[in-house]
Amino acid sequence: MASSTSSSGRSSSSSSYNSNSKWRYDVFLSFRGEDTRYTFTDHLYWALDRGNIKTFRDDEELPRGEEISPQLLKAIEGSRIAIVVFSKTFTDSKWCLDELVKIMECEKAKGQKVVPIFYGVEPSKVRNQTGSYGEAFKNHQTNADEEKKKKIEEWKAALRKAGKLSGFPLQNRYESKFIEEIVGEIRRSIPKLIHVGDKIVGVDENVKLVKLLLNTKSNEVSMVGIYGLGGIGKTTIAKVIYNDLLDQFKHHSFLENVRERSKDDCGLL
Repeated sequence: MASSTSSSGRSSSSSSYNSNSKWRYDVFLSFRGEDTRYTFTDHLYWALDRGNIKTFRDDEELPRGEEISPQLLKAIEGSRIAIVVFSKTFTDSKWCLDELVKIMECEKAKGQKVVPIFYGVEPSKVRNQTGSYGEAFKNHQTNADEEKKKKIEEWKAALRKAGKLSGFPLQNRYESKFIEEIVGEIRRSIPKLIHVGDKIVGVDENVKLVKLLLNTKSNEVSMVGIYGLGGIGKTTIAKVIYNDLLDQFKHHSFLENVRERSKDDCGLL
């Protein structure tokens, strides 16, 4: 299953600045509630929260027979990284399997990074659907019609693909160290945004105008100048644009106060 806490029963951690990039969340947390909701997954979620990593998990159980809500699908699509906690009864849940299919679709279509956590299960059993995963699929296949059989094949394909990804097997180690390692990897995978401010207003139109001058699809070097009186928000606009576009580049940097720093003996670097 999938967390942002609100009156709706969903919870998400916060971040210092919410840019207009395609990612609404840093992490979407998918897990089997009956296995890890109040233990490992809860500890992982709060470790991510303490690391200022904006994480979505769904704290509500889906009633039997219902499908994933549009809100949950949008949360998956809007997450930079999906962490999937494969636990013993993960494949018992049709909801978890549907989530996994959507996550693997986003990996292919949107470049979402998928991080599998093998919590008490071996990667080979995920890939090949053996052990408790094989038993779960026997139950799914019982009295399955053609539509259900097609869905089962989609589930299996998603499991095979996810099981081949580099992830984190728990093995025989302390969970605290295990979680620390996971959070460290997630933090390294998230581009570092520049802090702009908590209450930025009145920059949207200027940001849009400057973006129109930037041809981010081109391989050519682009240069755009922002000029005006001091204190009117030129640097703020530049920071907002930088945060919004850095996902599109493998390497990026923000050089601030160039004139002042260039006069120092150390230069800019």
